[in-house]
Amino acid sequence: MANVVIFIRSNPKESHRPCEGIRIALGLAASDHHLDLIFCSDAPILLTEAVEDAIDSELAKQYLLNLKSFVSTFYIEKSTETRAFDGDYPTTFLSRNEISKKIMSAASVMLF
Repeated sequence: MANVVIFIRSNPKESHRPCEGIRIALGLAASDHHLDLIFCSDAPILLTEAVEDAIDSELAKQYLLNLKSFVSTFYIEKSTETRAFDGDYPTTFLSRNEISKKIMSAASVMLF
């Protein structure tokens, strides 16, 4: 069982890459991998009602709903704007140092 980190930092309102990262995360989480999914910059909007403004929003919502049954928590960078965070997903906020440790301990890291 490999430890995989998927790091999503692209703006979901400007790129399809965050949704693609979630799709890949779903495939990995459903297999024999330990997965840490980390959101930073504008990417955490995927975990809120603002997902409606994202490119591929319908796919993102579908993937996240399914991913929720495989991933115990979604990690969000602490420096990301959190005052209006109202997501329906289990989240944990990590410092950049904590994120670095997760990345360093992973067998594989994917950036979206």
